[in-house]
Amino acid sequence: MDRVANVKSESTPQSVRQRLKSERVQEMLEALPAWQLVPGGQAIDRAFQFPTPLVAGTFALYVTTFAAALGHTVNLDHANAGLVVTLAGAKKRGRRGDLTEAIVNFAQKLG
Repeated sequence: MDRVANVKSESTPQSVRQRLKSERVQEMLEALPAWQLVPGGQAIDRAFQFPTPLVAGTFALYVTTFAAALGHTVNLDHANAGLVVTLAGAKKRGRRGDLTEAIVNFAQKLG
């Protein structure tokens, strides 16, 4: 899959920085069955399938724009009509940030 985008904001709101405990992440993900915790527990992802590559690309643009507006980090892997969206905490000093309630809420908004 081709890497499409990595969007992040340098000014992360305080509410986004509040770390979630792993048990709380699992509870929240139960309400989002299409999303899964990636190995290592520092990100969540979901695969989307669309009728055409154009629709997938348009959704990718929507996700990156929405994520940037809210200050979230998102990685997209786009291949043909498929798109994998990965959400994680912003990197600090080269290390991936923790998952927050705001990140899981953003996943919920994406479906």
